[in-house]
Amino acid sequence: MTQAHSSKELIIERAEWQDAPALAELGAKTFTDKFGHLYSAENLSRFLAESHSQAAYEALLSDADTALWVSRDSDGKLAAYAVAARGTSLPIDGDASGAMEIKRLYVDQTYQGAGLGRQLMDVMLAWISEAGDRPIYLSVYKYNDGAQRFYQRYGFSEVKEITFLVGDHVDPELLYGRPDSAGDF
Repeated sequence: MTQAHSSKELIIERAEWQDAPALAELGAKTFTDKFGHLYSAENLSRFLAESHSQAAYEALLSDADTALWVSRDSDGKLAAYAVAARGTSLPIDGDASGAMEIKRLYVDQTYQGAGLGRQLMDVMLAWISEAGDRPIYLSVYKYNDGAQRFYQRYGFSEVKEITFLVGDHVDPELLYGRPDSAGDF
């Protein structure tokens, strides 16, 4: 899957072990660009060390139930990435044994508007569908209206309000879900 942007072609492919350092860099950058202003330096630093370190991405890449994709330009620089998993760590009511999760979908500011979010979402949903017809969950910041609209276009809707920790800071978050074809969560 390719897309032209700023005279460079962007390619989406599965992330590999050697991508961990670049994923950590892009993960920290995109999270900070979008949400960094909401947190104290201490809380942001702690969260980035826990969730966007090279070791954190190596753990994701080592997990057989987790898949990561990257979008890179012709020079190999990462423009975006996505993470999906078989199973979920989100606080689901009821039996979540067959559920799937969209864990992350981030596009660097330079490449926003190039359709990468849509392309990565399509790739994740295709991977998820290989496991069969299952409910899918994700969480989204309560005040990120653009992301909520994006997920709603894919059939996701709000299930309930939850919280998300960034260091000691508690964010209001929304649990979104997309039921299986029978309408079951």
